[in-house]
Amino acid sequence: MAKNLDVQIDTASFLDSIRPEMPPSATRAEKVETPSVPKENAADKKRAAKSERRKKPAAESVIPPIENEEDYLEMFIKGAETAARSGKMAYVRREYHDRIMRITRVIGKDKLTLSAYLDHVLTQHFLQCGDVIKKLYDKNYEDVF
Repeated sequence: MAKNLDVQIDTASFLDSIRPEMPPSATRAEKVETPSVPKENAADKKRAAKSERRKKPAAESVIPPIENEEDYLEMFIKGAETAARSGKMAYVRREYHDRIMRITRVIGKDKLTLSAYLDHVLTQHFLQCGDVIKKLYDKNYEDVF
């Protein structure tokens, strides 16, 4: 009996299933919004609850947008505080990587590295969301002993 080598795999769904900590890809996000068959096991229910939390409308955003160009330049387009080599490797979606590279080349005039830009973005995120992160961390942290 011959093996069926013509298997159709939804790559976005596969990737989302093996990296649940990352937001779903664009094609997967569209599928999540459509009604689906009820989930049967606890793991599927947990994944469904996570995706529901991710679908917050932009109007509910707590962080106000930065509309002033000078504020943006001062906050994000500046020299790095640490060398890129002393950091750790992190994977970024292709679309975000391309977008960040364009920002650093054009706005940063080829003097700003991707690592420096990401460091500034994360610094701002932790400043704006630090209190909520601490509360959630304390709520979910369990002592070993």
